[in-house]
Amino acid sequence: MLGNPDLERKWLELTYDGVMTVTGSKKQNVDGETVSAPNVVLYENQPCALSFSGTPDGNQGEDAGEISYRGTIFCAPELDIPAGCRIMVMQYGKSYALVYSGEGITYPTHQQLSVSRKGRA
Repeated sequence: MLGNPDLERKWLELTYDGVMTVTGSKKQNVDGETVSAPNVVLYENQPCALSFSGTPDGNQGEDAGEISYRGTIFCAPELDIPAGCRIMVMQYGKSYALVYSGEGITYPTHQQLSVSRKGRA
């Protein structure tokens, strides 16, 4: 199997238990002028897998209910997801609202996106 990226990708995608919707800014040409449209759905219902880095951190006291954590999304390598996008992942019956803050690492079989969540539980 190793050395056959198409077959490796097919097997890897069998492990994707989630779907994601990516929202961000998109440049469009309107009447000959380039305009940036915010909050545009760039991708919808894309197969993915979300993996967490450790357990969510919870704050106590004045900031009780605040949580933050980092994770990695595994998805198709051809998706072009700009930094700053918001990504909603539905996996195992739960929704996760995440922010993609960096540059994806792309391989022939998949790409990895470093995401984070910070907000109220």
